Amino acid sequence: MKKVMSILVALMVILPAFAFDVNGTFGMKEQDTPEGYQQYVGKQFKVRYASGELETWEKSGFKPKDEIISNTYTITKVTVKDVDLNGKPNKEVTVEAVQDGSNKKVKFKGYQKVSVKMGFWGDIKKWPLIGYMPIMFIEPFNEFKTQNVGKIISNPIVKDTYEVIDAYVARGSGATAALGLEVKNTRTGQTKKVLYDKKDTAPFSDALEGKYTTALIKVEKPEDSSDRYSEVKTITDAGVDKYSFNDSTINITIYGTPEQFNFILKNVSPHSLRIIWNEAAFVGLDGSTSKIMHAGVKYSQREGDQPATTVIKGAKIDDLACPTANVYYDKGSTIGYTTVGNGWKTRSMFPSEYKGKDAGEIRLMLPIQVKDVVNEYTFVFKVYYKYSHPELLNQENL
Repeated sequence: MKKVMSILVALMVILPAFAFDVNGTFGMKEQDTPEGYQQYVGKQFKVRYASGELETWEKSGFKPKDEIISNTYTITKVTVKDVDLNGKPNKEVTVEAVQDGSNKKVKFKGYQKVSVKMGFWGDIKKWPLIGYMPIMFIEPFNEFKTQNVGKIISNPIVKDTYEVIDAYVARGSGATAALGLEVKNTRTGQTKKVLYDKKDTAPFSDALEGKYTTALIKVEKPEDSSDRYSEVKTITDAGVDKYSFNDSTINITIYGTPEQFNFILKNVSPHSLRIIWNEAAFVGLDGSTSKIMHAGVKYSQREGDQPATTVIKGAKIDDLACPTANVYYDKGSTIGYTTVGNGWKTRSMFPSEYKGKDAGEIRLMLPIQVKDVVNEYTFVFKVYYKYSHPELLNQENL
């Protein structure tokens, strides 16, 4: 039930002001007073199917069918009354309308406050919210469409441009529906549908296809080390770029994945060495610092003591380093008597969305102790975007 309550925090598209109040998809907007709803009397709208968790026609008294989806209706009456719903006070808003060009009438109702009830089998029964009724007012939608159709969308990185050829209300990615645009590639004539709030990036998704990856750009060591900086070499293994670094103490091959660093470290010194895990650290793209966990550490004990690993001379260790701040337990979602999506998960060290070619730097510091001296090796990685279709891009703008 808490999950249902939380989805109320839905981001709506910011739109220009119109002659009457509308929500982000040109539907009714919850009003502070009963009189506020009278602004909708005389306004034309179309009905559509519900999209998202907050939208529903159930318990509204109206069930749209395919043959009426394209019809236009005019609101003739809006009534607001105080009701008791599931043992709590609420306001019921009833809308009456007539089909344009006909005497057919429709009627539906919604409520101002969230009201949910757990069913016998664990299912959640919910009542419709008036501010999320799946209707679309004609006048503001047409104005929105006029403002957008014909516009050319461009991206300085991408060669192709797109022309907006249509607008519509689409199934959103969250709790509600969303505004959508149909765009056409001005070079190929290919069309695609994108969400309005993604219009500046979604049309170019094919051209910008790729993934973030890492490149080791340097290894920092203490000032008093005899070979403070040694050469970093790139090794390509099974299509993955790995990086080799060696000095008089270690020979390491390391690379980063979205979740962790993988490495093989060999002790090339004449003495045994110890990796001091409790002092190891990770610095993310935003500059925040985190402890790290390595292979064999339970997720539930990631913030606890991690004994040092000893590597005798001439030996090597195959291990990993994962920022503990990125590891979390997801409680999942409960559907009836079943919970899905729960378990331990790891957030990516890379951006979740395209943020440009160069995202910044991440750092991994591994303290290596030889005898009584601890040398802090800091591996500095550049996080960059590797494009799958560079031929579609303006290389001079990358």
